[in-house]
Amino acid sequence: MLTIVYRSEAIDRLPYSALADICLFSARKNSAQGITGFLVELEGIFLQVLEGEAEVVDRLFARIVDDPRHRDVTPLLREASGGPPEFGFWAMNFGPLDTPTFWQAIFGTPMRSGEFRQRSHGVGFARDVLSRAYMHACIVADVDPAARDMVRGNIPVLVRS
Repeated sequence: MLTIVYRSEAIDRLPYSALADICLFSARKNSAQGITGFLVELEGIFLQVLEGEAEVVDRLFARIVDDPRHRDVTPLLREASGGPPEFGFWAMNFGPLDTPTFWQAIFGTPMRSGEFRQRSHGVGFARDVLSRAYMHACIVADVDPAARDMVRGNIPVLVRS
């Protein structure tokens, strides 16, 4: 299994509804190809993790790099492993980070966009934000049946009550 974590910046900021539509379309395609992943966005800065068979993930990442809707696509991590996917619950899901209550609940403090922009270049920060947002989305999915359309696997044990 290959894991890629990357950062990019939007050319034009899209409304939440457009990002959700892109994510839903991606979830359907990713599910068919055995790819899992998660995406977060704050004021046009994206962090995303992709997991799956190396050839398939590399092909998807190449398309992402060539996508004209964003720039400065920067790989932060490329890691092969024999274990299960860390973000395996979702074929793809999207976590908007523009809600101060999210930052307060998940990190204990709000985060300003300038700080996020600067820190998002670090792989440790990116993985931490993606992991925490992922777990938050899994909890929400367990509560909201509408979120189940993007589900690929079972809710991680850590978030089951």
